[in-house]
Amino acid sequence: MFAKENFYTNGFFIIDDFLKKDVSKMLLQKFKDINQWDRVDQIRDHYQEGGPFEMTSPYFPKHDEEYYLQGWRAKDFESSAEWEQYFKEKFLEKISEIFTRKIFRDSTYILKYSKNDFSRIHVDDIRGEVDRVDISILYYLCDEWIWDWGGILMLAESIESEDMLAILPKNNRLILINNQMKLPHCVTPVTNYAKNDRFAIASFIGCDKPF
Repeated sequence: MFAKENFYTNGFFIIDDFLKKDVSKMLLQKFKDINQWDRVDQIRDHYQEGGPFEMTSPYFPKHDEEYYLQGWRAKDFESSAEWEQYFKEKFLEKISEIFTRKIFRDSTYILKYSKNDFSRIHVDDIRGEVDRVDISILYYLCDEWIWDWGGILMLAESIESEDMLAILPKNNRLILINNQMKLPHCVTPVTNYAKNDRFAIASFIGCDKPF
């Protein structure tokens, strides 16, 4: 959808139909078949002055507000050897080729957003064992998705921005974000009338050198 050059100029670019159709279909079914999903209800004071999510735009959360995230994670499946090998082959090796960078580490999550799940505006900071996050990725899987079901990724140009760009969580869509540019983003609440769950892979990737 967007050219790779946008990663360096605008801070992100999108690859639609990232996996082969039959591969993405099988992966979606695998996620649907996961029995154990762990509830995530985060409340953090990261917007405070000097905090990891501090932003200067008057249209973003203020220092006295709290960061919220509500959703589900497949923690057991995330840590399985089967998944780690699959993610390395299908995602990390391809991303390494795209950017001609060696990937030293990643912190990767399998997420499900159901009715009323969302995340407030934030920038991607240190995650897990990733010392420096160079690339943040979001990969979407769902049977279908329409705009007014919510679960929309909103992405700003900088911590000083007034406006945000809306990106649909379209099936088999990969978004690659230049984390060194610190683009604020959030996910709007999934509506009560959304017909499907919204599955995603989120990964925070550290390379051999920054961009």
